[in-house]
Amino acid sequence: MKRNFCLDIGGSFIKLGIGEGNDLEEIASAPTPSHYEAFLARTVETLLTGGLRPGDRLGISIAGSIDADNGSVHAAQLPFLAGVSFAGDLGTALAELLAEPMHDGIVVENDADCFAMAEAHFGAGRGFDNVFAVILGTGVGGAQVYRGQLLRGFGGTAGEWGHGPFIQKQDPSVPGFVPQFACACGQKGCINTIGGARGLEAMHAAAGNPLLDSRQIVDGWAGGDPACSATITAYVSVLSDALALTINITGAQIVPVGGGLSNASALLSAIDSEVRGKTLLARSKPLVIEGQTGQNGGLWGIHAQLLNEAQPA
Repeated sequence: MKRNFCLDIGGSFIKLGIGEGNDLEEIASAPTPSHYEAFLARTVETLLTGGLRPGDRLGISIAGSIDADNGSVHAAQLPFLAGVSFAGDLGTALAELLAEPMHDGIVVENDADCFAMAEAHFGAGRGFDNVFAVILGTGVGGAQVYRGQLLRGFGGTAGEWGHGPFIQKQDPSVPGFVPQFACACGQKGCINTIGGARGLEAMHAAAGNPLLDSRQIVDGWAGGDPACSATITAYVSVLSDALALTINITGAQIVPVGGGLSNASALLSAIDSEVRGKTLLARSKPLVIEGQTGQNGGLWGIHAQLLNEAQPA
């Protein structure tokens, strides 16, 4: 039986899991090297040590956007991948060492897409036809799974609710002011600039408050600190505006959340309450909830995608 060799690659670690059917086991984790040659060698070593054979399937969940034309990966955490065909180079290296190519090729997916697949197939989205998964991590990500399949759009992307000039210019003297920060995508006022942990911290500092990390801000809000409460109130208000609009457009039935901020249950509850108050159709049950696949969402997600692709057309 073919096994699914699943890699989850981020700026800190390369994780390997092996999946068969509805089961998956993480079997290895290694630090991510900081330059391409060592990175490629470490990836090959991790796979071969794990027992990869030519007949196995290989999939990769990776942080960053994937160029649909040439397969290169653009990721702030992995800058050495820009302009190279990582999947092509990996396939060549494995074919030389195994003396046979990987018969099914190598599937590479964005980590947010993989999180959505993981939640739809194995996590909080099981039993729902229409799942919109959200990442609230360093920044903001998203992806949609409909009836078990990733929805893809122009250039292979879809679900990028974190980008676009959503936050408009405001009067800084008005309570609840949210700054129009510049986004890495080239625009200003994207939800990505305030929705993740770094954005929450930037919002708090822009209001003239001492520098605090996101956990301290959330804890301060929970403890009744006025400055932290003002920041979280503004944050939840704007984030829920954008997310409610996204849900109205996509028709999502459930919104699992991953990333570091998903661990703050009181914050997710506040976001859920405001989102449900702003969507077109009333929801009696929680809609925005913590994902269930946790730190291994990338592995479970690429496993789900490999299972999908193995199904006969």
